[in-house]
Amino acid sequence: MKYFKYIINFVFRDIPIHFINLLTSILPNHLISNRIRGSLIRPFLGKCGRRLQIGRGVIINNPSELYLGNDCYISHYCYIQARGKVILDDNVIIGPMSVIATSKHIVEKGIVTNKGISEPIKIGKGSWCGSHVIITSGVVIGQSVIIGAGSVVTKDVKNYDKVAGVSAKSIK
Repeated sequence: MKYFKYIINFVFRDIPIHFINLLTSILPNHLISNRIRGSLIRPFLGKCGRRLQIGRGVIINNPSELYLGNDCYISHYCYIQARGKVILDDNVIIGPMSVIATSKHIVEKGIVTNKGISEPIKIGKGSWCGSHVIITSGVVIGQSVIIGAGSVVTKDVKNYDKVAGVSAKSIK
């Protein structure tokens, strides 16, 4: 009984998204095919606004915990691990090959375990993450934020800020 919810989500959310990705993998990364992917994946997400675009090869773990506003774009080959809930407000753009992960591994007696602690990630309205951005668990990104390519975001980012680097820091 403990794993019933996991099995239901696997069968009715994870597997259908996998098949959608397989069937649409021959389509190019283009506005039309990205919208087709978005409209096919939309019913399997926790909540989803209008005009979602999903690029080719996007992997979404725990799709029932992914909440998207209107006009969101998740570019090709992104990985979203939403175990602790991921919220993207309206007009959020996630650049190619980015990672959004809500879980951290637990270290017990100096050994990394496969257990995790999950904390939500929220990205505010009109924010843009460049390519290869990594956003770690528990981070809140304000509205209209720009995150430079290759950045690793480990702390909250204020509204209208521009951040870059490893770990991401405010830039002018």
